[in-house]
Amino acid sequence: MQKQTSILLVDDHAMLRKGLRALIEQEPGLTVIEEAENGQEAIEKVRKLQPDVVVMDINMPRLNGIEATRQIFAENPDCRILALSIHSARRYVEEMLEAGVAGYLLKESAPEELLAAIHALRDGKGYLSKDITELVIEKVRETAAAAAATNGSRSDSRKWRKPELTDGLIHRRDLVLRLENEHHKFLTLLVAPAGYGKSTLVCDWLNRHRHPHLWWSIDREDNNLRRFCESWVAMTAEPLADRPRHLPALVEAANLPPVSILAGALVAELAECPEDLTIVLENMHLLKDKAIFDLLSRVLTSPIESKRFVIITRQDPFLPISSLRANHQLCELRTRDLEFSARDVQSYLETALAREIDAETAASWQERTEGWVTGLQLAVNTLAGQKDDAPEKVRVEQVNWRTVLTNREYEILLLLQERLRDKEIADRLCISAETVKTHLNNIYGKLQAGDRRDAVTRAQQLKIL
Repeated sequence: MQKQTSILLVDDHAMLRKGLRALIEQEPGLTVIEEAENGQEAIEKVRKLQPDVVVMDINMPRLNGIEATRQIFAENPDCRILALSIHSARRYVEEMLEAGVAGYLLKESAPEELLAAIHALRDGKGYLSKDITELVIEKVRETAAAAAATNGSRSDSRKWRKPELTDGLIHRRDLVLRLENEHHKFLTLLVAPAGYGKSTLVCDWLNRHRHPHLWWSIDREDNNLRRFCESWVAMTAEPLADRPRHLPALVEAANLPPVSILAGALVAELAECPEDLTIVLENMHLLKDKAIFDLLSRVLTSPIESKRFVIITRQDPFLPISSLRANHQLCELRTRDLEFSARDVQSYLETALAREIDAETAASWQERTEGWVTGLQLAVNTLAGQKDDAPEKVRVEQVNWRTVLTNREYEILLLLQERLRDKEIADRLCISAETVKTHLNNIYGKLQAGDRRDAVTRAQQLKIL
């Protein structure tokens, strides 16, 4: 004979308890042994009856379901409690899970899901409805991201390492030659929004012409004069290992000396290094500290023999660009220069899709993406699953740009279009503001956008919105 699973129903609505009892007792092996209309009564009946499963509401008089669960679980850790609530807001879910429930189900769920949840708890398993599962996954991701941030998700070695070029690189011969022909100029400046291949182009040039170089991928933590100088000392440690150094002692002082002194030490150290050296500063747009730009401005107005700077950024830095341009000491590549031409698009598509692409198709793709390299990559990714017998003429209209984003990312993008703030988005979607920030970072990364407005603009260009 099958052992009966005893169930205690806890809810302050008598009509709902009656309906739940009728539903549960139709299922073989399940028996409702008692009901309770508030948290305090639930505690007393659990002590007396020792049910196998407790189905617990949250909002109730005298004592709510969260506090009742805490007390029941403290007295009887083996008791299996299933939260059954109208609330899907994150704070309710987290508090009930922390209190000790083994499952969480929304009252809007299908009746058969309640029976499945009770069976799961009876068998020693947990059970979460679909919407609740997503909240829990987001919480786990946030915890992991916080831990990564605490431990330092990006190692120092990566800051000084030039990015590896991927297979299928389209060699942009004209631009590489331009960089090489103007390498005698003191500063090379690449300014364009994310996704136009700035860093890739510089890497390709350095690889082909074998220029000795230092590479610094600037991050937000460098946005402080002392930290910037510390990073500079670390970057130049190897080429200046056998040379007199003045900057480290200045940086370690309790009070930083004036910018003029720091700049003088930096220039003097570089001048002592006999070899040709190209210094690449990537992600300059992350720096906002005026003192850092004052330091670099002094360095750039003191050209050093056989030393060259390359700055990669999404916006013009606060540096003496006009004077460098006037003195013919500036090489500039901007968005219009970096856009893929129709010929570049044709080469890229033929490599990525392993098929011939005619000039008309390439021109159509170039016009639709405005030569935006990342836009082309996203388009190709959406066609990755296309069958081999697909037509040779691949039209840009075939691309399902919507698949670039997850459903939750798409929801947030729609709210960005409404110009809602993080807190307003979080309230609308019943998630935390931190989760919104995580999704925003994913959106920025996928669309290669620098900010909210840029993300909406990119999405509109790709017909995602």
